[in-house]
Amino acid sequence: MPAFNEYKTRDAAALALARHLGQALRNGVQQRATASMIVSGGSSPRGLFHELRTLPLPWCLVTIVPSDERWVPVNDASSNEGMIRRELMSGEPGFAHLVSLYRRDLSPSDSLPELNVALAEVPRPFDTVVLGMGDDGHTASLFPDSPDLSLALATDADCVVQTVPRLGAPRVSLTTHSLLDARGINLLFFGAAKRAVYEQSLKPGPIEEYPVRALVHQARVPVNVFWAP
Repeated sequence: MPAFNEYKTRDAAALALARHLGQALRNGVQQRATASMIVSGGSSPRGLFHELRTLPLPWCLVTIVPSDERWVPVNDASSNEGMIRRELMSGEPGFAHLVSLYRRDLSPSDSLPELNVALAEVPRPFDTVVLGMGDDGHTASLFPDSPDLSLALATDADCVVQTVPRLGAPRVSLTTHSLLDARGINLLFFGAAKRAVYEQSLKPGPIEEYPVRALVHQARVPVNVFWAP
């Protein structure tokens, strides 16, 4: 069962998670001279990123991997990589190494061999993982209505293409195999509606109904939830 951490404000949740992540990265660098972290995109982690980037960490020894990516140019407003670079890395040279999940001149499917090679070079297990959760129970780009979800749940590859017709652009997402290759997983989400979805996901049922179940119903990797109204 995940550890549920409740905070009065979203700023308080972001600060607590930033400190938790900072310690995990610090431990990684101290023990292995390097650290790696998966981070999600979207709106929820922006406050977290603002807190995290101010911590006194050896960022030049940290590798950052997006949990998923929309197949759009990095300068597109919906690009996860673009948001991570703006909100966390702040454009500072040498701040950290970011593994891009987008290849400008390739289709999503054609990019997969190259992306999987790049991901295989990242130190494992990941020192820490930060994911969000949608009000449909999706996490990363593992959506319950994607016809490609079963592949993402079953494959040993690090990333796959996920198509969700209602969302337009296809996406590349890390798989559950990759997300669970970690020392710790953290879920950050806000609001009563998402808390209700999370509580539903804790009940027995198929992963395809709420893909976040792939994380909260396993006992191999500790999961911490950070929530505020």
